[in-house]
Amino acid sequence: MDRQYFPVAVAAAALVVTGVVAPAAEAASPARTALASPVPGWMTATGGPADTGPAPGNWGLSLRVYLANQDPAGMAAAARRVSDPADRDYAHYLTPAQFAKRYGSTAAQAAKVKGWLTGLGMHVTGGDAHYVAVTATVAQVQQAFGTTLHAYTRQADFPPSLLAPVGGISVPAALGHDVSTVLGLDSMNPDIPYDQSGAPALKAAAPKAPASRVTAPKAAAPKDGAATPPCSKWWGESSSAIPPVDGRTSAVNGVCGYTPQQLRDAYGVTNSPYTGKGRTVAVVLDGALPTMETDANRFFAAHGLPGFAPGQYSENFGPNFAATCRGYANAPEEPLDVETLHIAAPDAKVVYVGADCDTGAGGSVAYLDAHTRIVDQHLADVVTDSFPTREDSDSPATVVAWDQVFQQGALEGIGFNYASGDEGDGADGGGAGLAIFPASDQWATAVGGTTLEIGKTGKVVGELGWGANAAQINPEGTGYLTPPPGSFFMGSGGGRSSLIAQPWYQKGVVPSKLATAGGSGPAHRMLPDVAANGDRLTGWLVGFTTPKGEYHEELGAGTSGSSPLITGLEADAAQAAGHALGFANPLLYKIRNTPAIHDVLPVPPGQAPTALSYLPSWRTKGTFDAYLAQLDQDSSLKTAPGYDDVTGVGSATPDFVRYFARK
Repeated sequence: MDRQYFPVAVAAAALVVTGVVAPAAEAASPARTALASPVPGWMTATGGPADTGPAPGNWGLSLRVYLANQDPAGMAAAARRVSDPADRDYAHYLTPAQFAKRYGSTAAQAAKVKGWLTGLGMHVTGGDAHYVAVTATVAQVQQAFGTTLHAYTRQADFPPSLLAPVGGISVPAALGHDVSTVLGLDSMNPDIPYDQSGAPALKAAAPKAPASRVTAPKAAAPKDGAATPPCSKWWGESSSAIPPVDGRTSAVNGVCGYTPQQLRDAYGVTNSPYTGKGRTVAVVLDGALPTMETDANRFFAAHGLPGFAPGQYSENFGPNFAATCRGYANAPEEPLDVETLHIAAPDAKVVYVGADCDTGAGGSVAYLDAHTRIVDQHLADVVTDSFPTREDSDSPATVVAWDQVFQQGALEGIGFNYASGDEGDGADGGGAGLAIFPASDQWATAVGGTTLEIGKTGKVVGELGWGANAAQINPEGTGYLTPPPGSFFMGSGGGRSSLIAQPWYQKGVVPSKLATAGGSGPAHRMLPDVAANGDRLTGWLVGFTTPKGEYHEELGAGTSGSSPLITGLEADAAQAAGHALGFANPLLYKIRNTPAIHDVLPVPPGQAPTALSYLPSWRTKGTFDAYLAQLDQDSSLKTAPGYDDVTGVGSATPDFVRYFARK
């Protein structure tokens, strides 16, 4: 029986925890080196799992003990320099081989760490240049890392089903410069499989689904229950009657789905000489559609545009990629990412990097492995990903583990873009909001969403921060089941990180009242950084083959679409600039007041526009429920002049790519 599980938290040496909100001080010993806190947020959450006391010593775990880089502080400083347009080292990148020689771990470190672990009775099961994999008992882990693990239960009277350390961890001082991170110290899985000693051991939870996977019907209904909803070919083309509200008796219909040509026109790609030529972009997701390239070529041909040239699209899978990962679980997320990249950067190479969906190690580790392959092999210049999890699943130690990969990427000229989420401030039921990770990492770019209004000629006629309240229209079309404006429906993810301190590029740009949650206390990282179209009311078409073997097109949207839009445009900009943009945040914040970035402003009070949205009915299959959406309403998040927590510094304009050609 598989003894691996989904390790949610990561621990790493305290001396490299730059930009991470410091945990409570741990008791220190001259003979030991403290590591970053691996205590996950769910342990202290209101209404969280109940602590049942110390975990049995013979419960088993599967861990990865990561090796520290040479000169971690110097590595972080160098990553910052090559990413800062004002620094003389800007865009002077390393190759993977140069990085390994200058900053990578050594064989001596690996041997030293292996000897320590096996001396404690742990079993080495694998590893590479980055980590040593081991199996161990709770007792061995507690001895090795100077901590105590407790068992937790989700419900009273249920057996313990979760495991986590209740405090910090440490290693012998002699290993303080050799061990950077330990993955696998907590688990959120209800299953307790068999371990090597015949005793119960925790097994990991299945990977969480990305929070921003958003799709909608290709067309949307004139009134509740209609089987063929009306929609507009461009913004404002058509309207439908609505039950009277605030003096209005009609509202515009959302778009049927912008075509690839409409998006290229809107973002200035159509007539641009910069189309990503010579650049490579990557998508990271778990699993893989077996028909992705064929579907994409069919989709673009149907819209009168070239698909992928031979060799332009490729796929990369790790050595443990399971055959069962090949399937349709990622539809329509995968075609949304892949086809959107080709829309925004028609001549860039696209590589699909598959994270193993069936390792038993869980989604977080599988995604980390996929990102590590990208930097070790320099698979791409810029990456898009839609794997956000709420920060209460993570810890300061989690951040450090990802920072190692992101800093290596920055030094090699590789940037990482993440969907910021589609749930506004993430406050379930009106409680305190939660940012999502790894979008919130200071070395990642969080991409928010807008409502992009493209007119008949392909030009942008308006743009709002994405977010809407929605009131459902009754089946008769004579009134509302909930009084307008209704309740929050969906919107660009954003807000204040609970894990990450304010990074250098946000200082002096992000308003203090946002970064400090009201003007007092320490400043934290804010999301998002930049934005692009993401509203399903202004979504765009994607095409793919369904599990039934039928090809079809439907409307895709969400920040899962915003991120590949920005990624593709950055590839175009890299062609224009003559070099990869690398970690782009310092650059994006610098150009916020140029024609490359649109400062998305709020609508005047009391003048929020409305539009009709349609969703598949839960009552009658094949029909749709009608909703009146009030736009520019993103939960507690608000658009504002300058930086805001809906669109960041603003959205990319048709001049975004042209700006770099002038440099």
